[in-house]
Amino acid sequence: MSFFAAIFQVIILWSSSVPGTSGQAEFISPEDAARQITECGAGAVDIRYDDLLQSHILTVHDATEGQLQCIEKAAGYYDIELPPELQKRFSEIRAAKYSAVYREQAVAWLSKRGLLNKVPKYRAGETNEATFARELEAICGPAAKGALQSRYGPRTISPEWVKKMPLPFRPQDAEAMSCLMAAASVAGWDLGIIGNEAFPE
Repeated sequence: MSFFAAIFQVIILWSSSVPGTSGQAEFISPEDAARQITECGAGAVDIRYDDLLQSHILTVHDATEGQLQCIEKAAGYYDIELPPELQKRFSEIRAAKYSAVYREQAVAWLSKRGLLNKVPKYRAGETNEATFARELEAICGPAAKGALQSRYGPRTISPEWVKKMPLPFRPQDAEAMSCLMAAASVAGWDLGIIGNEAFPE
């Protein structure tokens, strides 16, 4: 299993552990998603499997800006490729939607564990990022130690830290990962995840 797939499991675990949150997309087949997209009035949809992402990608060949909201909803969790003049706007729609959903889930997740008021404050341009990253690790418990300390910087979950975990994740590992993502979301601090790409030395 790739690093990306392992992280995706944690994201889904996090989402499903917070009842009553809005905006969660239903899991559907790529064929059903493609059919729903065409029902938005869009043109033909091609489906391909991406080995790197380990997911299906749906390519929409003909659409209008007025159809993008419908297409985003119809697509579920699948990545969508559109003509270049529409791709940026579609990405903005999707980013705004999931940012709100993730933050709602993060607040609920942290509140349930009594951690919401312990999330450190982050102020762009003022807060020392390395110090802030260590504070996030500290509130997320011993299993989170070292998670934000790698050559990729404090805004990236360390691939080395993840590789030390057995798969499937132990409960304490999944909890630490979920805590880091939730705390970063609430703090308004972008936290990156590196997939299974090869990086140049």
